[in-house]
Amino acid sequence: MSDDKIYDPDKKVLPIEDYLKLREAEEDGISQLLNHMRRVREAVPVNRQLQVELRKKLLARQLELRQQQQVPEPSRPVEARKQSKFIQHPWFKNLLGAVAVLLIAFALTGIWRHTSGNYYLEAGTPQELTRFWTESLPLQPTISPDGSKILLVRGGSLVMLSETGAQLAALEPPEGQVFRSPAWAPNGKHISYIVSQNGYEEIKQLATEELLSAQEKNFTVMAKASEQPAIASVMMAEEEQDTAAKRASLTTKHYSNLVYAPNGKSLAYVVHRVGANPEVWIRSEDNQEKRITEGDAPTWSPDGKHLVVQRPSRANGNELWLVNVQTGKAHLLGQGENPVWGANGYLAFCSEKVQERVLTFQPNGEPQYSVRQQVAEMRIIYLGEDGSPALKKLNEGISWLAASHLLVPIENRISGVEINWLRQQELSGTREPKTLVLNEVNKCEGQVFSPDGKWLLYARRDGDTVALLKVSLAERWEKERD
Repeated sequence: MSDDKIYDPDKKVLPIEDYLKLREAEEDGISQLLNHMRRVREAVPVNRQLQVELRKKLLARQLELRQQQQVPEPSRPVEARKQSKFIQHPWFKNLLGAVAVLLIAFALTGIWRHTSGNYYLEAGTPQELTRFWTESLPLQPTISPDGSKILLVRGGSLVMLSETGAQLAALEPPEGQVFRSPAWAPNGKHISYIVSQNGYEEIKQLATEELLSAQEKNFTVMAKASEQPAIASVMMAEEEQDTAAKRASLTTKHYSNLVYAPNGKSLAYVVHRVGANPEVWIRSEDNQEKRITEGDAPTWSPDGKHLVVQRPSRANGNELWLVNVQTGKAHLLGQGENPVWGANGYLAFCSEKVQERVLTFQPNGEPQYSVRQQVAEMRIIYLGEDGSPALKKLNEGISWLAASHLLVPIENRISGVEINWLRQQELSGTREPKTLVLNEVNKCEGQVFSPDGKWLLYARRDGDTVALLKVSLAERWEKERD
């Protein structure tokens, strides 16, 4: 830069003499004005030191403000800054809003369902697992805690099956004894059962491993025909034991319907005495026994604090009662029998009714031959963990079991007795309408829920045989009808 362009702090104004000289020399005024303005611009100083000092003061002031507010600026990594930008994106906020709306809608739907409808279990198509010869005692299976094995009694022996019905093991009782009413402990390590001999009975336990190692024997109807006399001999032995039982003391206890509490700490059972109503008792881990109430066929609530028991009705049939284990207080649920309370909170039971079926028709379409019989259908209703849903309705004077749903319909198959009766009518040549009345009640028996509540076992008698069936379960919801 030339010397005339160096800024002199002593000179407060620019020299104008040169401009006046040039003006006197009659130079162009516009050119001189531009030249003068350029020199003014070049003469403006740039104070670098002042800029540095000003920047320092600004930074110091910013630091003071941050310390006063105690909000230091965090140093965030690149991923955090990207995530923050992603969360603050408009479409992400809209997505969160939509999810919140859906959750609120689902919650309102659930509240509406519970206040204006009911859940119930729907059964699939029954699957026959196996078949046995019919005996006087009902088929009462029990399921292992993992749901992989089934235990029942046939011919007085303990028979273990797989979940598909294949026989795994069988344990025969000592000579003169009969096993009955097995119950699998929730821990899966042992099994309780009743031993009967000459009219005297006691409850015993058996290790599961000991049963699994027992000698196998075929008890199904698929066995050879030569095994049928053996079954007949077992029935004769039972008749002899029945005779001996009649000679036993009237004070002798007879047991049935063993069932463990969900926690495995208590065992419920039924005590029968001659001339007295059956009673439900409980045996604790330390073998302390306690009478709970009158009744039969007990089943535990999922919380282990209540039982549903069966009692004879004053009118006809049986009734189901909800009993508090601690207090013994009972509430009538309604008509029914053979209850089973699953871990899913549902109660399955049987309900009897009179059924009339038409076998043949006349040429004009009117019924010709029909059959009338007392039959039992399996129904389902939700009781919850402790029966509280039923107690609320019962306190309002509403019958709880009246709102149950049909679970397994009655199998309308023609039996051998009905076929023989039709043949007799055909041979006799009679054509007038007739009705065959069967005195035997077609009961349901042996129903028990799987540990997870996803399937149910039950037995169905068919002439000289009894079938063990398995049916899958699915939960459904039904709107309450006006």
